Amino acid sequence: MKMPWSREAVRILPTKIDLAGQPWCREALLLHVCGTGALRWETRALPPEADYYESARCLTLRGTPLLSGHFAACETSESRLCTGWGLDTADCPELDALRETLNGGFARLEDTVPALSPLLELLRSGVYVLAESDAYPTDGDGQFFWDVSDCLEPCSATALVCLSDDDYDYNYECVPPVFLYPSQRRSRLDMERVDYYKERFQQEGSLPHGIALYVGVGMSVLLDGHHKAAAAALLGRPLPCLTVLRLEHYQLRPLSVSRSQEKKAGCFGPFTVPIEDMNGIPLPKEPWKLTESSSPLPKGRLADTELPETLLAAGKRYPTAEGYALVSAAEISYPTDKNLETWLADPGLYRPQLRGALVVLRDRGDSRLKDTALRCAAVGDQYCSLKVEAFQVLAELKGDPDVEVFFIDYFVGLEEPPSIHGSAQDYLTQIAHSFWG
Repeated sequence: MKMPWSREAVRILPTKIDLAGQPWCREALLLHVCGTGALRWETRALPPEADYYESARCLTLRGTPLLSGHFAACETSESRLCTGWGLDTADCPELDALRETLNGGFARLEDTVPALSPLLELLRSGVYVLAESDAYPTDGDGQFFWDVSDCLEPCSATALVCLSDDDYDYNYECVPPVFLYPSQRRSRLDMERVDYYKERFQQEGSLPHGIALYVGVGMSVLLDGHHKAAAAALLGRPLPCLTVLRLEHYQLRPLSVSRSQEKKAGCFGPFTVPIEDMNGIPLPKEPWKLTESSSPLPKGRLADTELPETLLAAGKRYPTAEGYALVSAAEISYPTDKNLETWLADPGLYRPQLRGALVVLRDRGDSRLKDTALRCAAVGDQYCSLKVEAFQVLAELKGDPDVEVFFIDYFVGLEEPPSIHGSAQDYLTQIAHSFWG
């Protein structure tokens, strides 16, 4: 099914989005959409037992629920999410129209807009960010993304993450939308289709992408690409993904020099875009106002069969929301060779940067990951968070001869056997043992 791109309905705005401090994102565009509102967020009635500070919201497509939740008013509190009824139960030929582009790859992000236009026109009219990045096929709690409950369950990726360890003293960090939530019934899983995408991911050239809609903080709902996400999980790699982020609210922020001068900006998840850069587009006074409905939240229907154990286990390979918060806390972008050499020359001084770098390098499947992890794991004899995280990275590189030599040397160098009391050293030893497990 082919659909023409309506240049009046979806326009690329000539705005350069600042990606500094956004290592998760490779490219982003600002779009103005004149939409129908068929794909929208609605407020729903809260049950009497719900927390007073929660709001009930439901993402619907032509009236069919795709995701529901009780969303916390406080950003340090987790929201509770539950599934919808499945995209296959909604009328959405627009997704069929864009699969060729998502599967075939593209040279530039703007090349995807004509194919995405029919789907984007289902949104409410307004300004959106379209981001091209990697996403993890996990819920941010170490669980495969499709293995979620049809009932309300707390989700760590929907709140600021509190870091409290030997490098941080109760830092609250905002995680970008790198985690995924499903929108398809489990019974639609086709392992032959998963195997096809496994082969595609291992070939040269452009990679297949998924497409997702931003939910909040670190979470997006996957609209298309469940089999691609499953294939990525089995390969232990992230899923290339296009994510659409709505305008959530406005903020006043100081100009670069004088803090007494302020300018208004729009916030699209982790992106902040000055209003003056939006090409004079009329903006809503209250973008957080949603379509109101008096109906209660619907019960989910996605968990209609069991998932293979191989997929369930694959979800545990990825960083949790807490792990990814290390990137935000370190305030790093994608590390250059010079960055890594500077940090590794004095790891005691640059521990936060190296901890964040391990997450980013692992995320991108960067060839520098092993060497960086080996050098971090060899830092001193003292137990520290950096050493633990480096050991965890190395333990995943099963069969690697250099890593095996490192762990053998580690055991040879132990002055005494692990204690039965569960010391910090014992924890490192358990991680090292898992390399052969």
